[in-house]
Amino acid sequence: MTGTILYSCSDFVIADKPHGIPTVPLKNRDMAGTLLALAAAECPDILSVEGRNPWEYGTLHRLDTATSGLVVFARTQKAYSYLTGIQEKDLMEKTYSALVTSGDRLRGFDRPDSKTFTITSYFRSYGPKSREVRPVQDIKRADTPVLYTTDVTDCGDNIMHCTITRGFRHQIRAHLAWAGLPIVGDTVYGDNPSTFDSAGNPPGTLELDCFRVSFPLPDNTPFSFSKQ
Repeated sequence: MTGTILYSCSDFVIADKPHGIPTVPLKNRDMAGTLLALAAAECPDILSVEGRNPWEYGTLHRLDTATSGLVVFARTQKAYSYLTGIQEKDLMEKTYSALVTSGDRLRGFDRPDSKTFTITSYFRSYGPKSREVRPVQDIKRADTPVLYTTDVTDCGDNIMHCTITRGFRHQIRAHLAWAGLPIVGDTVYGDNPSTFDSAGNPPGTLELDCFRVSFPLPDNTPFSFSKQ
């Protein structure tokens, strides 16, 4: 397929979000300029679905505005109910590719000398207007009593693949920075956001992309879609 939607079936579609646009509008705002608007232009069915918020329609999950990659939208109410249930059971996996550098500003996680490792923490909001988040180990300091896990694979050449199920705002960005591996172009969690990356991209081009989504279908058949 061409356009924003890369995969389509009778129950859901998978759209590819560019860097720099929001997944959905803010409450009661016009959806123009969002991934939802782009996806709905190709598949109006997703606007017939009642989502967790009225302005989100069939949106199953969101990406940060600075992050690019795959987002799943339900086309029917039945599919939405099933897929939200799958997410609540931690059965929907999203895998991201991140280009990282080294940095100590948030470092607090002692990562092992291994190609694969797991980062687990609670989260709390941080800074003016809660613009940032911080991983915390003490549940009493957390915004929610939920442990969030990021499974990381070092693919070489400063590329990390990170897999999550449920996600907290800025989870992968904060977890990698906590491990001393801030993402290139991260103006929030990086040590030196004014530095251009190796590809010559200016500050603010966050090198984080969700490239694969995986989950079981209603008949328990494994489903996976990847851009790579």
